[in-house]
Amino acid sequence: MNSTIFGARACLVGSVALLGWAGCVSLDHQGTDLESDGADEAGEVAQPLSTIAFRASSTATGKNLTSLTVARPAGVVQGDVLLARIANRDQVAAVITPPAGWALLRSDQSAFAVKSWVLWKVATSAEPASYAFGFDVPAYLAGSIVAFSGADPANPIDAVSGQKNGNSATLAAPAVTTAAPGGVAVWFGTQVWTGSACPASPIAPPSGFTEPFDTCLVSSSKGLLFDAAYAQLGAAGLQPAWSGSSPFPNTNTAQVVTLRPAGAPSCTVGDTYASTYTTVGSLTSTDIVEISGLAASRVNPGILYAHSENNANFVAIDRTSAAVVGSYVAGVFPWDWEDVATGPCPAGSCIFMGDIGRVSGHPPPAPTTFAVYRMKEPNLAAGETSGTVAGERFPFKYPDTPQNAEALMVHPTTGDIYVVTKDGTAGLSKVYKFPSPLPAPDTMSTLIHVADLQMPLGPDGNFRSVTAGTIHPCADRFLLRTYRAVYEYRAPVGAGFEAAFAASPVALTDTVEGQGESIEYEADGSGYFTMTEREAAPYPLKRVARQ
Repeated sequence: MNSTIFGARACLVGSVALLGWAGCVSLDHQGTDLESDGADEAGEVAQPLSTIAFRASSTATGKNLTSLTVARPAGVVQGDVLLARIANRDQVAAVITPPAGWALLRSDQSAFAVKSWVLWKVATSAEPASYAFGFDVPAYLAGSIVAFSGADPANPIDAVSGQKNGNSATLAAPAVTTAAPGGVAVWFGTQVWTGSACPASPIAPPSGFTEPFDTCLVSSSKGLLFDAAYAQLGAAGLQPAWSGSSPFPNTNTAQVVTLRPAGAPSCTVGDTYASTYTTVGSLTSTDIVEISGLAASRVNPGILYAHSENNANFVAIDRTSAAVVGSYVAGVFPWDWEDVATGPCPAGSCIFMGDIGRVSGHPPPAPTTFAVYRMKEPNLAAGETSGTVAGERFPFKYPDTPQNAEALMVHPTTGDIYVVTKDGTAGLSKVYKFPSPLPAPDTMSTLIHVADLQMPLGPDGNFRSVTAGTIHPCADRFLLRTYRAVYEYRAPVGAGFEAAFAASPVALTDTVEGQGESIEYEADGSGYFTMTEREAAPYPLKRVARQ
């Protein structure tokens, strides 16, 4: 058996939260042009940077073994997260027995040539010098452990994917969707190979990844190439499908684990809310006229966005006081902006504005087509506290007849965009969504009808007119509010998000607003906020805590 330890020195992945706006957004403040043309421009700083650090790695190989012993990576301390990848040749039916404390994340295999397991653990104060991974049959084995500091020790694993790639020089892992910003992706490549000596750098990791080792199990008949690499991530949401490459068109597996940084908002759910609300402060900005939506930032902790209904202004406010910490003007003038959401986008995390209303103070005719605008989130820590924000326009029409809507929702991981219509007469709201994948900007989309929601009628139309909506950060439920009521729709445990559209509405604590038009969950799902629409400030920010 051969065993090697790499990298006793901790290598910092990132430690400072800075961002130059890029992709779909430009910032123009007091005549200063800070536009960037693309998220891949040289010199651009990622959004946001991770505080997870690579600690060290170790590898081991052996032939005809029923146990592979891999050394503990150098420098490991309590709270570090360890990821193991163990692979074998030609024994894909083998059963692995992990060492104490290790848990299986996934395994991927070909029909007969290779199988790879990925396991994890959080280091304790008394870690052994090595770990023995057992098998029920002898096999040619290759394994590695990579260690990271700075991941959340209580909930370190954010997302996992993997697959087998048959007779291919591409080591492709499926895309993942992350729930926490500022994480790190760890990529494992394992490939069938034969040879008398390890090739020089046989596997190239995905672009932008750092490779702590690239080695092999030498054999003239049952060899393996195996590699690991890691990369910093920015905003939460849909990540790209990361692929490595090899000079050999051989069967391989590619697997990815994304780690959640310590201190990242954790997403929790619960069904019980406080019976009373708290007024945390009031928004007093005169830039906001007839506030009509709230959205929690995915980039700036503790920040909510609030917007006007009939002008292009929006602000970033502190969730604990409603104090304004950023003031912006959208680079488009809306017909009737009715709601706002945040969610994943190609640029990282974006603000989505719904120009979806059909009944406003504008003279006729009422519009027959509508639009959602997408703008990259500002980074307050990088000084992006004011300016004009340009965005991308996604026009749409309904598959039936033009509708009046005031609720816009964006799925926190898939990025799917939903529109919920308003019906103050019968209370029959319709749910539509954009096609997926989202068409290119400025391409007219015909929305897809998803569901009909019969709102509780209540005493009058104020109780059944949907004025805002939001999807829970755990993506298993959503809120709809009317002028006078708040309802939560909960998907059954284990069902997909859209199963929530078939659920019965659960009445939650009303925040006693005469014209309630804004609602948003806490970023971690621990409560919700509301605001009332009125002609001018102040606008009280109210919070209902989950118990």
